[in-house]
Amino acid sequence: MVFRVPRIKQRLVGFRGERLRTLAVAAGALYAIVGLAVTPAKAQFFFDYGYQPRYVVKKPKPVRRSPPVEATYDHSGIERGNKTKETVADRQPDGQVVVTVSLRRQRVSVWDKHGLMMEAPISSGQLGHPTPTGVYSILEKNRTHFSNLYDSAPMPNMQRITWSGVALHAGVLPGYPASHGCIRLPNGFSKRLFEVTQMGTRVIVAYDPVQPVAFEHPALFAAYPETSATVHAMVPGETRVADASDLPHGGPPTEVGSVIGVSTALASQTPPFGDAIDVWRAERRTEMERLAVAVASLRAEKEKAVAAASEIVKGLEGRKLAVRNARVDANRAAADARTAAQAAAAANAKLDKFAKSLVRKTAFTPGDVKAAQADEDRLETAALDLADAEVVARNKASAAAAALIEAERAMAEADKDRVAAANLVRAADDKLDAAVDADAAAKRREAKRKQPVHVFISRKTQKVYVRQGYEPIIEAAVKIERPDEPMGTHVFTALAVDPIQADVTWSVASIASRPVADKAAGGAKKDRAQAFDEAELALAQARRTQTADAALQRIDLPSNVRLQIEDVMKSGSSLIISDHGLSNETGKFTDFIVPLR
Repeated sequence: MVFRVPRIKQRLVGFRGERLRTLAVAAGALYAIVGLAVTPAKAQFFFDYGYQPRYVVKKPKPVRRSPPVEATYDHSGIERGNKTKETVADRQPDGQVVVTVSLRRQRVSVWDKHGLMMEAPISSGQLGHPTPTGVYSILEKNRTHFSNLYDSAPMPNMQRITWSGVALHAGVLPGYPASHGCIRLPNGFSKRLFEVTQMGTRVIVAYDPVQPVAFEHPALFAAYPETSATVHAMVPGETRVADASDLPHGGPPTEVGSVIGVSTALASQTPPFGDAIDVWRAERRTEMERLAVAVASLRAEKEKAVAAASEIVKGLEGRKLAVRNARVDANRAAADARTAAQAAAAANAKLDKFAKSLVRKTAFTPGDVKAAQADEDRLETAALDLADAEVVARNKASAAAAALIEAERAMAEADKDRVAAANLVRAADDKLDAAVDADAAAKRREAKRKQPVHVFISRKTQKVYVRQGYEPIIEAAVKIERPDEPMGTHVFTALAVDPIQADVTWSVASIASRPVADKAAGGAKKDRAQAFDEAELALAQARRTQTADAALQRIDLPSNVRLQIEDVMKSGSSLIISDHGLSNETGKFTDFIVPLR
């Protein structure tokens, strides 16, 4: 930020007073220090709260870029100068609230069961920091919040819609996109919006205006009371269907024959579909009981395996002790055999030495002969005795070595049994852990049965995803007719549920998928106005064909998945059908986050 100081100096140059010169220098230094000290984030803080300096260097106009594939998603079509005062209905919201944001109109709208409730101007993301379009829900609310991305910039009445940093909050509204991706709101409006929303409130951010309207269709989910389902045997009749996918450009509503809030798949079953939900609930209760029994059985099986393993370990300890004793005996016997061998060798050496001494002697008296014979007999007897002792010691050493080998073999066999028993314990433990996890997951689902259920059907992945209480509970394949043709994005919200009449009051907000512009080979380039007009015509055609009614008719949902969804249908539940897949931000503490391109 640069402040203009030269004019001040020029006015003071004509004065010769030293004090005035000093004042001019001091003023220039002060402006320079302030200009260097103020960071962009703090400057943004000043702008947000009205402390805007008088002299500011004007920012250069951004270079206008070529339109992307989805032509009108750049800033060229945004309505600038939209500072219309907000409107707030003097009533509390009735039923579920849906928040819609139009980037083109720079407006936020709040809808409830009776229609538009609140509306106000916004300031969305500027070039380089666009606000992403998509289907979101409120993930976090904080009255006093500071940005962890932009030097702790204040974000009053913050309501987060993505974990990557996009939120609705109070801020400056210059009449055009000026934020770093967040959606700035008027301060008073942000306080009121903070009061009427709750965690999980649906927020739809789109380029064009989106208007949720009442909607009925036989393929939408029903709701059932906790006990008898026989009251669901309703008589089919003509039901008026208001299709919101073409608003505000749409035509008159159409009529179809249907059962209000009743599944077509279930209505055609025999026995009546009311019995089907009872069968499913009985199966669910049976499954809960089976899981509990499985946990108890596997726990007993593990205890039995542990007891058997303990006995084998005790036997192995005895085998180890026998090996240690046998090794001591074998070592002692080997030492005795070595000692006996040394003694026998020494005796033989003495006998040989005595024999050699007799050979060297030339004269013998009768007494010498008699003495020599006695000495020879004594030495020979000792050598023979020691030789016999050596043989005995060697036999004992061999027997001890054999006993050691046998003890080691027995210990190895016992160790094999220990390993097998340990494997059995480990397998029993794994089975028990799996059963405990399954039982815990089932209990968590049971505990969350009173919470809304959220369903997402993706044409891109050909799958249906179901989450309840921020946890995934179902993921299954779904059949979609003409899977290569776009069908748009449609957000259905269960505004109210009457399980006694099997009736759900639905609203829908539809956003058509913009057609990809064809690139003509050769020829002169189309000017921007012509390209824009052609894109608008193609979008209008897409709105006429990509209706909510047409999308529902193309989807064949598995009956078992439908049963599980309708079993827990509550007010605030939702169904999203989209050409796109899930955002990677869908996860913990979210239902479904779906990008719109």
